[in-house]
Amino acid sequence: MAFGLDLFIEELEANFETYDPVGKAEAELQGLCMHKSHQATKHFIIFQKLSTHIQWGNAALHQQAYNGLFKCIKDDIVHHTKLTTLTGLQKLIQAINA
Repeated sequence: MAFGLDLFIEELEANFETYDPVGKAEAELQGLCMHKSHQATKHFIIFQKLSTHIQWGNAALHQQAYNGLFKCIKDDIVHHTKLTTLTGLQKLIQAINA
């Protein structure tokens, strides 16, 4: 009987994938990149939406937010005081992008 259940679960996962909303949000957050045509506000709305599903600390979220920025914005950040909070980083990026 257990063999039938295992086979059934395997078939479900093969057809519908494993339901893991936290893992999905983490993967999407790690892959989130601001594109040249994106506005900072839109980028951070998506970032915040995904970050509500995970349990990362502030330092990890701050680093991931920085990693996903467009290169020209990262280049401009070096001319400003280093920010250690995610909120501060968001405000600076929005000012740079404006």
